[in-house]
Amino acid sequence: MRRLIRDERGQDLAEYAIALAVITIAVIAAVQLVGTNVMTLWNQAATTLQNAAS
Repeated sequence: MRRLIRDERGQDLAEYAIALAVITIAVIAAVQLVGTNVMTLWNQAATTLQNAAS
């Protein structure tokens, strides 16, 4: 039983999985934030062009 408790072979894989999950969540959040900002810029540009054409 003590040997099973001290066995850390699977620990690295779990740590990598947690790190990958955190990085993935951060990337998704960044892409959503950038996407929202880009959409706002495109809408402003479209409005400016429409006003200039009027």
